[in-house]
Amino acid sequence: MPCCGDCLVTSPNLHRASNGQVFGSVSVTVDVHAGDCIVHSFRDGLGDPVPIRMHLHSLDEIQGAYQVQVGRASSDRRSANVARALEFAAQLIASHKKKNRRG
Repeated sequence: MPCCGDCLVTSPNLHRASNGQVFGSVSVTVDVHAGDCIVHSFRDGLGDPVPIRMHLHSLDEIQGAYQVQVGRASSDRRSANVARALEFAAQLIASHKKKNRRG
């Protein structure tokens, strides 16, 4: 059952290039209808950067991951960008949930 009349047939998470929001070297796609997000980033490897993909399935998971990344942000620029991306995702999802409760 759809959560509202604005639901899409496909998830925005499937189209990172057109639906992603970029924070430094980190990008995030948010599916407000499913209440999840996917964060794409890179970590330093032995030679080339290693891609990282975090799929967070709920607002609680997003908020928990945000707390961890904020704790690391003072010493790691990538963590600061991940924290900004997670904060953005949490705000979008919370706003969507609030809108659906009212209307």
